[in-house]
Parts: sequence; C-alpha cells; structure tokens
Amino acid sequence: MKHILFPTDFSDNSDQAYPYALDIAYLLGAELVIFNSYKLPHSKSNVMVSIIDRMKEDSINSLKKLKEETLLKEKYKNLDIKTTSRSGSFVSLIPKVANEFHSDLIVMGTKGASSLKEMFIGTNTLEVIQTTKIPILTVPEKAKNNKVDKIAMAVDLRKIKNPEQLRPLLEMAKLCRASIEFVHVMHPDAEDSTQDRFNQIMFLEKFASEVESNINIITDTDIIDGLSRYVETEKPDMLAMLSRKHTLFERLFSESITNKLAFRSEIPLLVMDE
Repeated sequence: MKHILFPTDFSDNSDQAYPYALDIAYLLGAELVIFNSYKLPHSKSNVMVSIIDRMKEDSINSLKKLKEETLLKEKYKNLDIKTTSRSGSFVSLIPKVANEFHSDLIVMGTKGASSLKEMFIGTNTLEVIQTTKIPILTVPEKAKNNKVDKIAMAVDLRKIKNPEQLRPLLEMAKLCRASIEFVHVMHPDAEDSTQDRFNQIMFLEKFASEVESNINIITDTDIIDGLSRYVETEKPDMLAMLSRKHTLFERLFSESITNKLAFRSEIPLLVMDE
C-alpha cells in the first residue's frame, strides 16, 4: 500500500479517523491524499456564484491548514501529503478521487445513528463500499485509539475467489505487528468437518504464515450473536471482512440486528471487496 486516501468533512468523526490514516501512511512511507468537497447550489445567480467561490476557498484553506499542522509535528514532518478539493457530492466523488490517485486504501470516519446501516458503518461509508473495489478502513466515532494488536477476520470458510483481495489484511497485520484471529461461527447442527472447510482452514493458515494467527470456530445458532460474543469477549482492535454477496457482510445490512452489534461503534472495520 503506497497511496492512502483520507476523505474528510472536518467533522469530529473525520478527526477520529485521521490518526489512523496518518500512522498507516507514516509506517508504510506512503503518499497521503486528503480530500474534501463542496457541493454546488442549484442556481446560476451572481449571489450563488459568490457563495460557491467562498465554499471553494474555505475547502482549500481548511485542507491547507490541516496539512500544515500535520507537517509541524516531528513524527510526520517528512510525510508526503497532497490535498485536493472538488465540487460535487462528497460520497460520490470518493471512488473517483481514489481511482485518480491510485489509492490502495481509503481511511474514513463514520458516525453512529438510529438505523442499523448508519450505526454499524454509516450511510455514506456504506455507499462508498458499494461503489468501489478499493479496501476501506472505517473508523467509528467512539474508537478508543489507533493502536492495533489483534485483528479479527470474520470468515465463512468458503473458497475465496481471489485470495489477493485479502492482501490488505496481511499488510495491515504486518504493519501493526498484530495477530490475525480468523473467526468462523458454525451452527450447532452443522457437520463437524467437511473437506471444503478443512481446505479453507489450511489456506488461511498458509496465507497468514508471516504473522501470528489462529483459527477460532465458534458454535452458535446465530452468526451475528456468535461474532458479537467473540468481539466482546476477546476485544480485538479491528474487525475485517470481505464484502461479497450472500455472506455475513450482506446479512449485517439486511437483518434487524441493531441491538446485537454492541461493538459496532468501538472498533474500526476493514472491508475488502472480493
């Protein structure tokens, strides 16, 4: 990962995610692009033109200030930081800007709200996940710190079509010197073992051979209950999963499980597209 994109709206949620983006860029020696946008009002009057110019100026100046403040810090003084301001919808522009700067990872903040989608990731972040294949690290508003010692990866032990899509997980673990805890929730009535499941376990062990790793198989009648129980008990510093259809990730946004995700607003989520 040599190019990190950090979209910000200068909110408290973005501020919470910024240290993650900074430390990842710092540890990797990667370029960090900080992006902000301003939305154009639907009018061509002279008054609106003046407002647009002011919005553009404010966006550029805020980005410049954030960059300058960051480079004043001894730790980050040599970071390669670029800023870019665009007119248009913040969310829809993120994948475009990420592609333009050849981003390997998007780091962004997310805010809790009343609905499940917003509580777990946030409506805006979910839209970005659905419109880009670039890995995304979402940092919730109540994330405690940016130190990562243990990463839990939710797996269904089905064959992964493109194992390369898991590489950001391995790079993140190596970067943070963190262990990877693969977590599979199995129904009590499921067969104790199958050849496919065994093959996938062997693949995961080989894949993560460069870092400390473990395979955790949990028995529960409900996959969300099992995962939530694991996270609350073992307290990983980050949760990772693949964004693909008919899996745990899809269930998180299709079932009424709001109260089951007690960990949703406390730990970052790394989402990788398959």
